[in-house]
Amino acid sequence: MTTRRVLFLIASFVLIAAAALPRARVDAAQAPTTLPAQDTPEDLKARETFVRVCTRCHPADRVTAEGRSRSQWEATIVTMQTARGAAVTPEEFDVVLSYLTKHFGRDSIVIPATRGGAPVARGPRAHVGAADRHRVDEAAAGRGEHTYVTECVTCHGTTARGTDRGANLVRSPLVLRDRYGSAIGPLLKRGHPTQSGAPSAGLTDAQITDLSHYIWQRINDTLQGSPAYEVKNVLTGDATAGAAYFNGEGRCTTCHSPAGDLAGYGSRYKPVDIQQRFVFPAAAAGRGSRRPLSLTITTPDGATVTGDLITLDDFQVAVREASGQYRSFRRQPGMQIVKHDPYAAHVDLLDRLTDKAMHDVVAYLETLK
Repeated sequence: MTTRRVLFLIASFVLIAAAALPRARVDAAQAPTTLPAQDTPEDLKARETFVRVCTRCHPADRVTAEGRSRSQWEATIVTMQTARGAAVTPEEFDVVLSYLTKHFGRDSIVIPATRGGAPVARGPRAHVGAADRHRVDEAAAGRGEHTYVTECVTCHGTTARGTDRGANLVRSPLVLRDRYGSAIGPLLKRGHPTQSGAPSAGLTDAQITDLSHYIWQRINDTLQGSPAYEVKNVLTGDATAGAAYFNGEGRCTTCHSPAGDLAGYGSRYKPVDIQQRFVFPAAAAGRGSRRPLSLTITTPDGATVTGDLITLDDFQVAVREASGQYRSFRRQPGMQIVKHDPYAAHVDLLDRLTDKAMHDVVAYLETLK
């Protein structure tokens, strides 16, 4: 090999290495950190809330192992509440969401949406995503109340639950999709009847946004944790009809017995709790008493393992056997995985359960003293 060729190869190697160095620095700078710097008293207080709320069930490193956008963190917390039974107050929800977004966030697209120059979303409200919820601005809701009373209350009622002249806005699919006037705005702009007789198309963008805040405030008032939340009497059904549904169409006796596991049920729980446990038993059970999802894994060589689900993704599956043994497998062609959901019958029931049947069954279960 000639001296010139050797020098050329050395020079090429140096150039390649030099080109790789900036990329390495960029990748290192972009790598998520697992221990965020706590540089303010607010950060320390927020971290204390995060640890108290989120590490009851799993270590902090497991929660923060992957960065997420604000909307993704919000969806994660909601899932922990609805599917895992996590107890999170509205105040804790906002603190934890802001903490995770700030320290373990992922850059997300922010769309400063406007209508006619008026801002629709400000600050965290500008983050978009299917899991985003409407964040009520109390001051805007106060202004929106004036518009609602002036234009909407006669048809939709003082609580926005509707009258014989107008729809229930609290349960309206259109309103539940609305974010800061995104859904109700076009409807009102087309000209919607109002009690004042003035065309709704005359409402300004700011008025529509404020009105959206007020309606969402009414929706939030129906949720547990709201200061205005009040459990009403849910015993409106027919206990006799409920017994017939329980023993017949509902097929509840497949798993339950009024003289067995449900004996004294009406004495142990309040009617509102009976309804929650009947319709959403997994969420109502809470962590510790919720029966786990189990798997039966059959490997390509025919070996079978059954245990409670620990991990299941596209690459790995792990269970804990009844003996306490942890078993983990790499997913591969020929492997069969069968899920055993103890609440599958309740999930299937949701597709055919009517409002009347629900209240009838609740009334029946309440009689099991």
